[in-house]
Amino acid sequence: MKRGRRSMVKCPYCGFEGEFKSLKTWRFRFYDVEKLECPNCRGIFNHYHGLSPKSNKMSEFVIRIKPKTSGGVA
Repeated sequence: MKRGRRSMVKCPYCGFEGEFKSLKTWRFRFYDVEKLECPNCRGIFNHYHGLSPKSNKMSEFVIRIKPKTSGGVA
């Protein structure tokens, strides 16, 4: 099985493509999951990637968690 870095991931908040800060990694069923932080907008999201057992094909998708908001009162 080919194991390596994820394919090009795109931030679901601002569309940034590049290197993201990996906050946490874990395994969920047949997916490897990474919690990523965008260096551009500071948004946090999960990237799932793995071999789908039904179709036997590589599958990947992104789930938004929540964008970082600037702290403080306006």
